[in-house]
Amino acid sequence: AHSPSPALRKEVYLQSHTSIPENLQVLDSLIRHRHLHSSLLGYKSYAHRVLSDRMVGSPEKVQEFLHKMEERSKHVYKRDMESMLEAKKHVEGGLWGGAIEPWDVPFYTTLIKAQRQHQRWKEDGGSGEYDQDESSQFAGYFSVENSIEGMKVLVQDLFGIAMKEVDIPKEEIWDVDTTTTAQGQIPEGGGGMRKFEFHHEEEGPLGTMYFDLHPRDGKFVHAAHFTIRCGRIRNEDKAEDGSNNQTDDKDHQLPIVALVCNLSPSTSSPTSQTLLSYSEVETLYHEFGHGLHSLLSRTSFQHLSGTRAAMDFVETPSHLFETFARDPKFLSAGVLARHYVAGQPMSESKARHLALSHADLRGVEVRTQIVHSKFDQALFGEHPCSPSLGGVSSTEMWERLHQEANVPFASGTHWHSRFGHLVTYGAGYYGYLYAQTFAADIWRSALVSSMASSSSSEVSKAAAVRSGGTKIWKEMLVHGGAKDPKDMIHTVLGREPSVDPFFEGMS
Repeated sequence: AHSPSPALRKEVYLQSHTSIPENLQVLDSLIRHRHLHSSLLGYKSYAHRVLSDRMVGSPEKVQEFLHKMEERSKHVYKRDMESMLEAKKHVEGGLWGGAIEPWDVPFYTTLIKAQRQHQRWKEDGGSGEYDQDESSQFAGYFSVENSIEGMKVLVQDLFGIAMKEVDIPKEEIWDVDTTTTAQGQIPEGGGGMRKFEFHHEEEGPLGTMYFDLHPRDGKFVHAAHFTIRCGRIRNEDKAEDGSNNQTDDKDHQLPIVALVCNLSPSTSSPTSQTLLSYSEVETLYHEFGHGLHSLLSRTSFQHLSGTRAAMDFVETPSHLFETFARDPKFLSAGVLARHYVAGQPMSESKARHLALSHADLRGVEVRTQIVHSKFDQALFGEHPCSPSLGGVSSTEMWERLHQEANVPFASGTHWHSRFGHLVTYGAGYYGYLYAQTFAADIWRSALVSSMASSSSSEVSKAAAVRSGGTKIWKEMLVHGGAKDPKDMIHTVLGREPSVDPFFEGMS
């Protein structure tokens, strides 16, 4: 995908996007049976069935949202594609062909990002040899330890919560098979696992979070947050005569959650740090947002605790906390981003470059996500894309939507034959963009103004940050899935949500 050879890029692209054709028949069967089952239950479509208990409410509302996103992104998408065209014309000269092909997008995205980073570096007075590899520009600034220290600072500043690492008992370790020594002993500290207790200065203990961050044989290969024990309000056990054993007849069952990731392998030396790529830090903070959602909710019933909420809302807290990992103020504060050798915090200009790099060519990424979301809705909508039900094929719809959106497409390809989200998130893929717009709006209105203020004293800024964080906790996170997310977001924002902050961050 990143080869400078257009012919090789095309060959690899066509091979990978025409693979597993047998899955097209499997997908058709899935569409057909989902539609038939939903019809038997009285729904117009599978999408109507799935969305009936989601925040958005209906397929019609999803279409409204996607149309709004498409209209709002037109200008930035057009600008980004023009940048790609100019870059391709410059690189390939007379062989450029006059259009951006789908196999060009990853190559020119990487190239343009590197060129823009180089330009910013020069504008900031950079001299000497410049490394075009973006990851090299930020190498050495991110480590597991600094990432965790950054988390501790965040929960303290936002919520007044202390996040303290504690010893992990042998009976609580689940990576025993790969961390025992030759003598059958578990290493001090429990191998790759770590345990943290959370405590609020007024509310007392809040729960436990385990970190299982590094790969090992046989382990789950993705990154996710898991709830081991949900929080809930429970009645105290009563004595045989019916009286309460304690003075209060209710207390909280404290949550226990785990963040399971596959970050860079940990180092064996106790004096060296495990370094992370920037994308790994984003992943870790994203999952930490999920973990806090589960940890900080207080609901009467455990099946409504934390992330057990509307599926198109639950990514909001995770995207909100992921945003901290690219906020220049937070990055340059000297906690999360600090060079492991020199000990220097990331400079404000370098942190700003990192944030701008994330925004580069985001218009292309967003337009692609809109097409994927529309495709997902079309497959499982009132007129499903199944020839056996009288509809067009999924491949025909895939091509049509790309052409309507002016997104580069190669006829005859069917990348969607390996689009696993159609199974796990059928009719709900829009939820990723949906939640990102809420997170961006909450970030902008509840947090960024208090953190960026230069006229206020440090004390007043800290109070403003705590106020914004407390509102997010007490008006949103605490309710888990027990309250309508539309009401929670409206309360945090003080108004109806807007997609504008989501687009404000694009370069």
